[in-house]
Amino acid sequence: MTNILTTTNTTTRLARGLGEILAGAASFWFSENRRHASHARTMKILHELSDEQLTDIGIDPSLVHVGPRMHVDARLMTTLLSLR
Repeated sequence: MTNILTTTNTTTRLARGLGEILAGAASFWFSENRRHASHARTMKILHELSDEQLTDIGIDPSLVHVGPRMHVDARLMTTLLSLR
């Protein structure tokens, strides 16, 4: 009888610990996803502003307009990389 109680107590403690780890990891990834989406929205808005508008709000345009922006389809990129 004591063996069953000890095993149940250990299993419960292990399950609780695993649940806490999984909940913490899920919370971290949801917050990272939210932060990344917020950053992407901000950068999209900043890229749509002209240099004069960026200067007016106190942002150096060279920090926002770093280089050419291109949209490449993932399937096209996969095809191109497979041709190497």
